[in-house]
Amino acid sequence: MNQAVDNDTAPRGRRPGIIRRRLQWRIMLLVTIGIAAILVAFTITSLLAVTESIERTLDERQALAQATGGHVDYVVRQSLKALDEIPFGDGFDLEDSDPEPEQRALRRAFFGTIFSRGVYLTDADGRLLWMEPEQPSVLGTDISHYPHVRAALESGGRVVSGLATAVADGGAVASMIVPVRNRSGRLVGLVGGDIGLSGTNLQEIIHFSALGKTGYAQIVDSQGTILASTRPGQALETTDHRNQVATLIQEKRTSSGTCHDCHESADGAERETEVMAFAPLQSAPWGVLIRESEDEALAPARRLKERAIWLGIGAFAVALLFSWAMVRSVTRPVAVLTAAAQRIASGDLSGPVPDLGQDEIGHLAMAFETMRTKLNDSQDTIQTWGRELEARVQERTRELEDSRDNLRAVAEENVTLYEEIKRKEAARGHLLNKVIGAQEDERRRIARELHDETSQSLTALVVGLETASLTSRTGRAKLQQKLASLKELAVETLERVHDLIYDLRPSVLDDLGLVAGLRWYAESRLQAGGARVRLRVKGMERRLPAEAETALFRIGQEAVNNAARHAHASAVLLAVTFEDSCITLEVDDDGEGFNLAAIGESTARHPGWGLMGMEERATLLGGTLKIVSEPGRGTHVQARIPLEGESGDDAKDPGSHSR
Repeated sequence: MNQAVDNDTAPRGRRPGIIRRRLQWRIMLLVTIGIAAILVAFTITSLLAVTESIERTLDERQALAQATGGHVDYVVRQSLKALDEIPFGDGFDLEDSDPEPEQRALRRAFFGTIFSRGVYLTDADGRLLWMEPEQPSVLGTDISHYPHVRAALESGGRVVSGLATAVADGGAVASMIVPVRNRSGRLVGLVGGDIGLSGTNLQEIIHFSALGKTGYAQIVDSQGTILASTRPGQALETTDHRNQVATLIQEKRTSSGTCHDCHESADGAERETEVMAFAPLQSAPWGVLIRESEDEALAPARRLKERAIWLGIGAFAVALLFSWAMVRSVTRPVAVLTAAAQRIASGDLSGPVPDLGQDEIGHLAMAFETMRTKLNDSQDTIQTWGRELEARVQERTRELEDSRDNLRAVAEENVTLYEEIKRKEAARGHLLNKVIGAQEDERRRIARELHDETSQSLTALVVGLETASLTSRTGRAKLQQKLASLKELAVETLERVHDLIYDLRPSVLDDLGLVAGLRWYAESRLQAGGARVRLRVKGMERRLPAEAETALFRIGQEAVNNAARHAHASAVLLAVTFEDSCITLEVDDDGEGFNLAAIGESTARHPGWGLMGMEERATLLGGTLKIVSEPGRGTHVQARIPLEGESGDDAKDPGSHSR
């Protein structure tokens, strides 16, 4: 209304334009500009959403390529593992004259892997020794000129080829080779497997990666040759991105994006735009390509773009129409509402908004009034909520502090319990060490008593009996016979007492050390039964701490007794290795052997106590005990004891020698 008055009172010579004279047009213009800005923002947002959708599509293809590559990588690693396990088959030995174990191992690998074109075995010069399935016509052929075979012979390691030539018939294959070494580590041959590229072995691995109607997956090597493809007819062709693929495989780098299929369409002019994702393999010079038509892969993004454009145009038209209708009904009461709004914005909530009728503007006026009333009430409510929130925060803070104190108390209690357990464990070890030391002291005491008292008494008895037999010359033949029998009994008893003394604590261990004690005990226990005994010393022989010598002697004593009493061995080898920080005792026999698992599961009384005692002695000194035995294959015992603060005599002859 004020605007109309201004227009009526304007000078006749200055007639303003229609936009300036009509509030409606000014509002329409401003609304139009605002809508245009919103439309531009909407368009930019839509384009960003389309770009994000395209990037998400590429990321999905990249993830699919990596997942497919990981699956192919797993198959390759399992195939190499199967080849690695062939030389460890039962009886496998290229240096013996029995080919049956090798043939059996190759046959088992052929039926359990993807090597559809055969598994083969060569010697160290690359001559074919055997092949599964059997190909007599190629046996003895020199295949060392094959690039992948020559690479395996020169490097002595695993080789996974790209496109290669089959050993059996010269066809196209992908080959994997692993070395075969003897026990000394020398290369004695190769085990290889050929994967046929004309079949479906590799294609079945990637068939699930083909997306949609136009999507397909490929496995390519470092030369760009397609080893397998879900699209028929592409196998053994060269990919149209061989240089990029070779670089990505060499750098072990993934990639995704759009590319052009180099195969021309029917008219020879157009090239189809594709989405491509690449992922290299870690265990082979191969890579996985996931390809799909861009029209199919990016169809959702393009539909989103088209819908955004049409929606923006429609929204713009509707907004213009709505703004035109709204302006006509708003211009008159807008001044009243503006004044009321300004009053409310300034913080004056005391005065009510005037009633402007029952139309939209009237409802807006009522809404302003409702808003004013609620804002007035909200101020009080917000203040109340602020006080309640502060009280809740303080209460929650106190609860958290209490929880923290409880957790700290539990942690301190756990630390105390852990320290107590450590102390008790140390006390147990110390106690066991004391018990074994007391056992050895008691054995020394018994040995001294047997030697100083019982042995001397028996010797006196023998001398007295011999004297009595010499003084009884006439008429006492029966007495002399009885005395002779008593003498033999006394001599036998004396020998047994001597054996008991040496079993309890052989003086040679205290006087000459571990090596002499082991030699004496093994010879005295085994040679009488016809067994051969050898003792081998490595390193610089020297005296050891008493507890180490005692533990190793008792372990060797138990091993020798087992070899003589249970294994019925005909040959026993004892080896003592002196090192700076530890000493190792090994006992090997060719006896009957035994099953360790069966001893652990036995229900007999005291099963394996001797073995448990050996392990306990090694463990108390911080060492380890290893026992390897199989029925019919003898037994190997190895005890390894660390040396800390060793004492004893000076070092003896250095080097390694056998006795």
